Amino acid sequence: MSDDSPTLSSFATLFARPDAKGKLAVPERQLLQWTDGLLRAEVSGAQKSDFLNAIAEKFGAAGFADQLYREIFDLFIAHGVSAHSIAPANDDENRAFLLENAADLLTGLQKIVKDVIADAPRRLSPEAKKIAETLPKTRDLDAISAAIAAHDRFSRCRTFRFDGDQLVEAELGSAKKITSFYGFAGVRAIIADHLADFRQGLVNVPLLIYSLPGYGKTSMTISYALADSDDVLVLAGPEALADAWEKLYALVAARPDRRFILFFDDIEPQNVDWYNFRTHVGGAYTLAKHVLVILASNYEFPASILSRGRSVTFPVFDELRCTEMIEDFLRDFGLKRPPENLVALLGADYTEAFGQKKFTELSPRTLMRHLLVYTQSREKRRLLADLSEGEVITRPDPTLFYEFNIELMRTLYGDHYIERLREEKLRNLK
Repeated sequence: MSDDSPTLSSFATLFARPDAKGKLAVPERQLLQWTDGLLRAEVSGAQKSDFLNAIAEKFGAAGFADQLYREIFDLFIAHGVSAHSIAPANDDENRAFLLENAADLLTGLQKIVKDVIADAPRRLSPEAKKIAETLPKTRDLDAISAAIAAHDRFSRCRTFRFDGDQLVEAELGSAKKITSFYGFAGVRAIIADHLADFRQGLVNVPLLIYSLPGYGKTSMTISYALADSDDVLVLAGPEALADAWEKLYALVAARPDRRFILFFDDIEPQNVDWYNFRTHVGGAYTLAKHVLVILASNYEFPASILSRGRSVTFPVFDELRCTEMIEDFLRDFGLKRPPENLVALLGADYTEAFGQKKFTELSPRTLMRHLLVYTQSREKRRLLADLSEGEVITRPDPTLFYEFNIELMRTLYGDHYIERLREEKLRNLK
């Protein structure tokens, strides 16, 4: 095969782009790099067998075809062909241009694989031989366009991570049900209300979530974002707010047929270059209506960012919040009216466990970890029920919460923050 063969030419047309030196180069993604090597004329038959074996070992026969189709699907989107316009035959010039080249690539690749199998069957693994079966044998444009349209990654997965260049499918496991969060009713109501308005197309200003560590910002945001099956959740690091913002935003802005929630977690506002974000959110540009940004931080956001969104702050976790969470937990466990004594004993048992160094922080996170022990032990539940009927009932120590929270805030924000809190409290007393 010469370097100007239709298959290699179509592959280059679809994927090769000039690099900084003006030389055509294929993106540094393993699947594309190996496919490029397989198509090269200077690669010997034996080397082609090695490429196929490596592809089969890395991706599997079906996985290789699947990812190649996804790459082609993304090209259609990048060229302004909507997901709904890929399969139906129409007069769109971009669609016709891409489809012709995609058909040449896929059918030509199928023939190359078959030729390698015929020339050196003993050099190929059983899985490598299956690759030919996963690619189209005939140049049926309707069938090929339908196959490409069926490989919309957002139809197969709802959670992605942004790696600085592209969206990568992410396996988060099973998210908690939104009914499995306890306490902080006001915070949960604001998050639910904001997402409901976004889903109705009423608002998409950023949601800015702030609390001390361990309050459940991450898990709560993920659960509420995934509560509607039509939303796609994209997890991105703080660095994506700066240099990579435009690339990330372009990936989701190109898909108005989907709703995207971009979740930036563990933000340290003082370390973020906010220029690109401020420009695109509430600045010179308007954020697309199908995109919602959520920022979560253990630190307060600056005024220039707060003015661009809706903020929600978790109240400090103290003995009152602890009691509220325990009451909600017991209701969810089946007690419609949790006895006050039982709630107090659970709270006291939790603070006592903290005093015994069974965990290192007083937070909703460690409280839930502590309460789960009672769901798994009938003996502990029986003992606690018996104690709650006694004459002496211990209660969670408010001083313990106060001292822990003050020390935590001093560690995170410094002594000047504590002084500011004290001054605000004194002003409120006057």
